[in-house]
Amino acid sequence: MTAPDAQIDVELRQRVVQAMSAVLKRLVDRDEPISEDMNMADELGVSSSLGLELLLEVEEQVGIQIDVEKMRPDELRTVGELATFIAGHSRPW
Repeated sequence: MTAPDAQIDVELRQRVVQAMSAVLKRLVDRDEPISEDMNMADELGVSSSLGLELLLEVEEQVGIQIDVEKMRPDELRTVGELATFIAGHSRPW
C-alpha cells in the first residue's frame, strides 16, 4: 500500500465501487458482474463520453464532488484504480 492509499476512506471507496458497478452495468449494457480489476476501455468499452457520464452519476449517487483537475486518465485504467482516485480526490456536497 502506498502512502496516498493510507489516506483513503475505505467506506467511501466501497460506496464508490458499488455505485460505479451499477452505473457501468447500465452504461455498457452488461449482465455479468463488474470487478475492480477490469480495464475500463479494453474490457468494458468505456469511451471518454461514457467515462464522463459515469463520473457525473457516481457524484450524484454517492453525494460527492470529484476533483477532476488532478485526474490522469493514463493512471486510471481499471475500475479499482478509478474508485481509489475518486475516494481520495472528492468531497461531500
